[in-house]
Amino acid sequence: MEELITYKVTFKETADEWLFQYRKDDGVVYSFFNLKGKRVLKLLENVQFPGTKNEMENWTKYKHLVTIEMVLNDYSFEAFWIKYNLKIKKEKAETAWKKLDFVDTIKCFNQLPKYHEYLAKTTQAKAHLVTWLNQKRYNDEY
Repeated sequence: MEELITYKVTFKETADEWLFQYRKDDGVVYSFFNLKGKRVLKLLENVQFPGTKNEMENWTKYKHLVTIEMVLNDYSFEAFWIKYNLKIKKEKAETAWKKLDFVDTIKCFNQLPKYHEYLAKTTQAKAHLVTWLNQKRYNDEY
């Protein structure tokens, strides 16, 4: 399996979120995901698409416009199971996890800290992971 470096870019003004993955060996873009937003067409029209890791790293000078963060590359069920930290119905949760596409998998990782904060504020009981996944609670706004 090819080793990848992943960057998440968030536009401060519009809250658009993009995910860029670059091959570690040559730094060329491997994949791009539009997690939320519509600005990608302007990016392509204006020939500003960061096609290499170096071009992405040059975007850091636009701190007033964007937030750029490296994100983990382990989007496996096991990694999420550990982070979710409610060890109930693992097999059913893993079955539900396998039905997710890559963008939804990333949403799960991104929403989990917000979900934990929400639970702490409301003292609501934590849903079983299989329920959280099947009900697509990663799409909720916490």
